[in-house]
Amino acid sequence: MNRLTTKGKIVFGILSIFIIALITITLIFIFTPKDKDPKELNSKYKEEVIEIMKGKNLYNKINEKEYSKTIEIMLEQNEFKEKYLEDYYKIEYINDNSFPKNTNNLLDKNYTPAEINYINNNLKEDINILLNMKHIDILKFKDITNFDIKKLERYLDYSKENTKYDMKTVVTYVNIGLDLEGYSEYKSYTKSEAENDLTIIVNKYHKLPEDFEPSDLVNLENTNYKLREEAASAFKKLTEAGIKDNVIFYPFSAYRSYNTQNGLYTNYKNRDGEKEADTYSARPGFSEHQLGLAVDVRSSNLTSNLTTEDYKWMLDNSYKYGFIIRYPKGKQHITQFIEEPWHIRYLGVELATKVHDSGLTYDEYYDLYIEKR
Repeated sequence: MNRLTTKGKIVFGILSIFIIALITITLIFIFTPKDKDPKELNSKYKEEVIEIMKGKNLYNKINEKEYSKTIEIMLEQNEFKEKYLEDYYKIEYINDNSFPKNTNNLLDKNYTPAEINYINNNLKEDINILLNMKHIDILKFKDITNFDIKKLERYLDYSKENTKYDMKTVVTYVNIGLDLEGYSEYKSYTKSEAENDLTIIVNKYHKLPEDFEPSDLVNLENTNYKLREEAASAFKKLTEAGIKDNVIFYPFSAYRSYNTQNGLYTNYKNRDGEKEADTYSARPGFSEHQLGLAVDVRSSNLTSNLTTEDYKWMLDNSYKYGFIIRYPKGKQHITQFIEEPWHIRYLGVELATKVHDSGLTYDEYYDLYIEKR
């Protein structure tokens, strides 16, 4: 057997070591994870989203900017549209399954990111109303507290027909119902609502039950006229305050039942025609008198009205005792009734004071500050 020389052994050993080292390095290279791009290591996006970015050749373009949850979701849900990339950065993400599709639909309708953020934060439940319409300047409603998106088309139609009104006025007038013919659409109260809420509004768009009669009616002092107990007590204080200022007035109508109002209105309609009667008399069920909170007053020297002086006193003082002039001068386009200086409505001192100080009709005030939405 040939034996290796010493020199050969040395060479063989060196080769063995080299081969082992080479194999070791190769295995380490194969099984060691590759280093990622430093930018990718700092990315907040999910790995699967990063792969989508790369597939669309958008990785560097997106990852060099601040992280956007909106962009991540749009990519993840396969709703991403590159033409809206800059818009996505400005749109706040909301946790809603329909967010990606709705966002693109609104952008397709030319809504701006600012408009979309307002819609998502305030109108999300009724977003389909906007999705089924052409683009509108929705931000003009943003500071209008009594805006109701369900009436959006009515606002827009009324605004076109009444260009002299600003949008805040348009919203209030439409909410009252002024874009509709009186009595054509209305809310019907329950007996419980009529009995337990002294602030409810009764007009051509709010109706009382036919069989409603307040449970606490009492006679006004020295008369057969009736009001609800709280209102009657306040009316006594009002009349006493008037006497101290040498303003003498008496009631000449107060609570009226549905049937009584029906008889009055029918007589007026037969005499003057329905259109004319509707300007000064409420139809049955739509009269404040049935609430037991309204009273008509007359100056001591008149049969059915207040003198100019007594009317001014009533304007300046009735709220202190819980009453307002319900149909003031110059407000027929809002109240839908002619001026009635003699018709006062009880609301309680606190609310009557607020209405008086606002300078608004009760129809306007109710919609702005009381109506529940």
